[in-house]
Amino acid sequence: MAWRVARARTEPESGAGGSASGTTEDTALNRTKIRERFACQKVPRGGVVVASSVAHPGRGVIECPAAPALGAGLARDGLRVRYAPLTAHPADRPAPRGGHLLAVSYLERDGRAAGIAAAVHPDDHAAIEAVGDAMRRWEAAMRSRRVLLAATRPACPGARRALEITRDTAGGGQAVVGYGPVTDDPHQAGALTREGVTTVTDLDRLPEGTGVVFPAHGVSLALRAEAAARGLTIIDATCPLVAAAHTEVARFTERGDLTVVIGRSGDAAVSGILGQAPESTVLVESAADVERLRPADPEAISYLVQTGIPIEQATPVVAALRARFPALRGPDPGDFCYHASDRASAVAAVTGASDLLLIAAGAGCPDARHVVRLAEPAGIPAQVVTGVADLCPDRLREAATVALTSARSAPSGLSEQIVTVLSGLGPLSVVNRQVTSDIVTGRARTRA
Repeated sequence: MAWRVARARTEPESGAGGSASGTTEDTALNRTKIRERFACQKVPRGGVVVASSVAHPGRGVIECPAAPALGAGLARDGLRVRYAPLTAHPADRPAPRGGHLLAVSYLERDGRAAGIAAAVHPDDHAAIEAVGDAMRRWEAAMRSRRVLLAATRPACPGARRALEITRDTAGGGQAVVGYGPVTDDPHQAGALTREGVTTVTDLDRLPEGTGVVFPAHGVSLALRAEAAARGLTIIDATCPLVAAAHTEVARFTERGDLTVVIGRSGDAAVSGILGQAPESTVLVESAADVERLRPADPEAISYLVQTGIPIEQATPVVAALRARFPALRGPDPGDFCYHASDRASAVAAVTGASDLLLIAAGAGCPDARHVVRLAEPAGIPAQVVTGVADLCPDRLREAATVALTSARSAPSGLSEQIVTVLSGLGPLSVVNRQVTSDIVTGRARTRA
């Protein structure tokens, strides 16, 4: 790929394409894209200055939102990278000869210039080659693009409520202990630790009067009784929908029913629901599990759906239960939790219309793996992005539409940083897609 030596006139002639390959699949971008090399301010040997912006002799200021991604790749190649505004000097005008600047720029729809640029020492041939290769790869990823944001929040309303209750209590000066994690967001958990909130998995060593937070997923009836017997102050942050499920277990048990809990083994919410009446509850995870049920009285059987799973996953299990036990009774449908359904629907909505899924997340996040599974029906590649350094130009090259969502572990602002980088790789449109279920009952109108 040849780099044009920039003269005083730098705009392409009307109708000229700026792409080395001559591709016309993105005419709007290629019509204004140019690839140039300039002289610039001094750059030390062995180092690279990635432009945060470029003062261009013809286009004015070129903004470089994708600079962090370009710089991260060069740093992985072993180059010393720093970021700074650069000034481009045309070859036919007097200029300092301390730096060799490579730049690719294009015009946005409103006429503003954007692009990528980096400078090296003019005699540092290894660095020039590395920068040239990186610039070629990122230029190939430039195109007009859409980002579809699955904007339904990863944390459910109950989890957010529990976090607020814990913070408010800790902020009031009371010593607070969480029974198990109050949140599975590592950043929020770290903030709680800094605010003095500790976590325990048993109540044995807590002095009388200690405030104990029961998290959103709730706890067993036996644990509540133990906390009361020890004289602990219970701070109940149980999600209202989880509390409603606990109440239903008590109601079903009182009338002599076996309660079938449809859910996932190992989930904290399931443990709390089963723990309301261990002797008269049973967990099923699939329609196949229904065939193994042997209730003492087939006429006395009820079911519940665990909070935290999509209602749609429970539907075939409920059908299997009804087919085998015609007298089956269920919960009040107004107490179903729809957050997981909404999130799955939002992911499906964006992945079904996209070429690539990016998931903003912390390293090793189980929730990110869950989102990858949600996206599998769309048949598109998915990548977990822990920072903009993970963005890959080769993945983005063919992605005209990118789906973007966040896992519970995503660092604050990471999704916005990803969008910012993409905004420097061609004209960008961002579309927010959010799915929210409203539950309307005779008692009240609530939002799941």
